[in-house]
Amino acid sequence: MKGVFNGLLIALSMYSKIPVPQAEWNERNMRYALCFFPLVGAIIGGIGCGLYYLFDWLGLPPLLIAAFVVLLPVLVTGGIHLDGFCDTVDAISSRQPRERKLEILKDSHAGAFAIIWCAVYFVAYFAAAGTLTLQTYAVFALAYTFERTLSALSIINFRSAKEGLASTFKNSGSRAAVNVVCVLWLLAAAAGCILLSPVLGAVVVGCGIAAYLLCVAVIFKTFGGMSGDLAGWLLQGIELIMLLAAAIGGFYLC
Repeated sequence: MKGVFNGLLIALSMYSKIPVPQAEWNERNMRYALCFFPLVGAIIGGIGCGLYYLFDWLGLPPLLIAAFVVLLPVLVTGGIHLDGFCDTVDAISSRQPRERKLEILKDSHAGAFAIIWCAVYFVAYFAAAGTLTLQTYAVFALAYTFERTLSALSIINFRSAKEGLASTFKNSGSRAAVNVVCVLWLLAAAAGCILLSPVLGAVVVGCGIAAYLLCVAVIFKTFGGMSGDLAGWLLQGIELIMLLAAAIGGFYLC
């Protein structure tokens, strides 16, 4: 049980800014860490729904609520996945050979394409967030868990494109335990979306799955495997698509 608890602490300290005691990063403690990656998404969604309800009750302007929707996951995670998104779009946009793309992923500097696409991402995110309602946000809030589950499953099951933190989690993790727990997370998040709004929930989940398959195809064609940066790009891409699905679908269906 100690190893499971330490895995929880590692996941929270790695993938969020939630203050928790620090656990030693060794193979035993990292064995179950990926099982708790989706929990970070559940925490974001829970905080988001509570604050969204409060802001809606207070009658805050929609644009302020939209700004809150944009900022919340960044504040909770510290932007760790956005960092991977920026590195990945830099590499993809370079149109260099695969080896050079992998080198760009390691570069700590943000290139022009990273800045451009990050701006595009936030414009789309803010615009979609501004059209949400309390009901449609509740459906979308489960995307935070859904996308992290798919990201964790990809890290533990897919071959690594390069050595790094993601490959360390993969090599140290219990593949059987991570797969079982993450499938349960995935089913719970998908079921929650559909129970909250059967038609809209099905649309949001379907778009999330489609986005995942497309992103995985791009990752393997371009890089040949998974890495931490690519998992971040994957997560952010699914999140934006599911948000757009909730916003557009909610406009027509709710």
